[in-house]
Amino acid sequence: MSDTSDLKLRFLGSLVEQLGAQMYPSATATIAELISNAWDADAKHVWIEIPLGERWDPTKTITVIDDGIGMSHEDARDAYLHVGRRRREADGKDTSPGNRKLHGRKGIGKLAAFGTAGILEFASLHEGQDTRFRLDYEQIRQVEAGADYQVEEPQDNSPLTRPDHTELIHGTRIRLQALKLRRALNEDQFHISMARRFALLASDMTISINGKNLERFNIDVEYRFPEHGIPEGLSPDVDGWVQDLVDDKPVRWWIGFTAKPLQDQSLQGVSVLARGKMVQRPFLFARSQGVTGQLGQEYLVGEVQADWLDEGATVETDHIQANRDQLQLEDPELEPFLEWGRERLQWALKHRNDLRRKARQDEALEIPELKELFSVFTNSEKRRYAGIADQVSRIPEIERQDTINIMQSIVDARDDVQIRKMWEEISELDENFQPQLWHIINRFGLIDARRNWTVISARLEAIDQLKQHVTMGAPEVPDIHDHIKQHPWLIDPRWHLYDDEVNVEQWGISYKRDLGSGRDIDFVMFGLQMTQPSPSDHVIVVEIKRARHEDGGVRAANEAEVNKFHQYVLAAVNHFRTSSEPPRVTGLMIAQAFTENADRIRRSLQTTQEADLSFKTWDEIIRQTERLHRGWLAVESRRASAIS
Repeated sequence: MSDTSDLKLRFLGSLVEQLGAQMYPSATATIAELISNAWDADAKHVWIEIPLGERWDPTKTITVIDDGIGMSHEDARDAYLHVGRRRREADGKDTSPGNRKLHGRKGIGKLAAFGTAGILEFASLHEGQDTRFRLDYEQIRQVEAGADYQVEEPQDNSPLTRPDHTELIHGTRIRLQALKLRRALNEDQFHISMARRFALLASDMTISINGKNLERFNIDVEYRFPEHGIPEGLSPDVDGWVQDLVDDKPVRWWIGFTAKPLQDQSLQGVSVLARGKMVQRPFLFARSQGVTGQLGQEYLVGEVQADWLDEGATVETDHIQANRDQLQLEDPELEPFLEWGRERLQWALKHRNDLRRKARQDEALEIPELKELFSVFTNSEKRRYAGIADQVSRIPEIERQDTINIMQSIVDARDDVQIRKMWEEISELDENFQPQLWHIINRFGLIDARRNWTVISARLEAIDQLKQHVTMGAPEVPDIHDHIKQHPWLIDPRWHLYDDEVNVEQWGISYKRDLGSGRDIDFVMFGLQMTQPSPSDHVIVVEIKRARHEDGGVRAANEAEVNKFHQYVLAAVNHFRTSSEPPRVTGLMIAQAFTENADRIRRSLQTTQEADLSFKTWDEIIRQTERLHRGWLAVESRRASAIS
């Protein structure tokens, strides 16, 4: 048997990068972790001073002060400075000295500061004992295997005080220096993001950000459940939440829908709370965070409270990832919870759509011309025609008289069996596609079935050609690029091509070799919105990558390509910001796969507020457009064959 005495598992200082800088990549995540530390220290107040609404520079600092029990020299030495110390297991309990349910668990939250700053200055008062030290991120990263990091002497020896300079008799101050972020944080968005992360009332712990107290998360919604409805067998609480059970485990929830799409994608979805803190960023109860295709998700917001997700002191009872704001979604024990969530979302989406449909029908029935046009029908038929009028009215740029004219054509053709079947079948389709189909009808003529059939058939041929390019590994230039340029609707039927091969230097990017092999943005498109204002209020930067290599293997987009795409979108944001009415700017990158580093960067970019980025595979693009056109072809084929 070989000698194993010299084989040791070694830990390098660079581990801090993975446990801190990469797991807590935003200021919101960093501050949230420091607030949790204050909660675990039984603080009644937390005061946060952070530069908001201004660009960060080396002189800026973030300060978090609390009036908790503080930390002794021994506590710092034996607990706080031990990375990976599982407090609950070590202490044998999951409550604080003040009997609060602890937030901390895995002993790495202290490293969250290094996701935002390079220097941490620590000062704490506990029973008259003053403990201070300084941590330097770059110095920690240089620590060799098997060696400990000797904390540095503090440079900040100022008294521990509240923001009003009243001295504290116990508490902790964390001051972050050498801030990494250079862009300005929006004050309102930061408050909303922080409020979303905590379900703490002022009576539990007051959190002040630059002198303004943080309030419970609240957002104006058009419909809120249970206020506007509740699943059978359940009853609402007095505070507007619903009590529910998942495998006999208690959960409380509410789900709402805003009147307009949520522009900040980080707010879309249902967040999960445990012990008063968010343990899962807003999501749709799917294991994958990709596009689900559920209608209304861009309006969806809600919260679920499930304390049992963070109960206990042992690893076996923990269902939350190390960064403490995402669940371990692959854990089979969470499948009943995820299935429950999907069912509740399905229920809420259906009821929201029913309520919206009825409200829009009521509005359509109040239009004098339509009221007169529908007067010959029964109440049931009036509502059906009003539903069609609502879908037609949501065609971009359509005028009121156009809606009336189209409805007149539909009413006039009501005795044509095939025409009637057509709009009945359209009414049964996903509501998200109905305005698009009526838009096609409006463009090509309602009765011209053969022309519609020909157009859609040709489009399906174009879809099949794209499939072939993807499957055979055709190069992105010229094959895929030229095909998309000729048929821009392949990416999204609502978008129009504005330009292609846009030189980034026109938008203020100095070309750098490390951005990638090219300097041109593949496509810039205008979004054809389903709501007002005009269709040019949405600009999309589209970057495409080859799907496969010549040998048939899947080609994965690399780190440089993802970073280049990110830079292009930021350049577009800055370019259009100078407009008198700047449009919404988003980015879409299409690639069949991503390398490990590229995927990590992609996921990190999707959580930032810096730019609105999305990533899709070619399979998703093809599936989306094919579904729309095959549904329409099925309708038109039946009509065309009947006419012949």
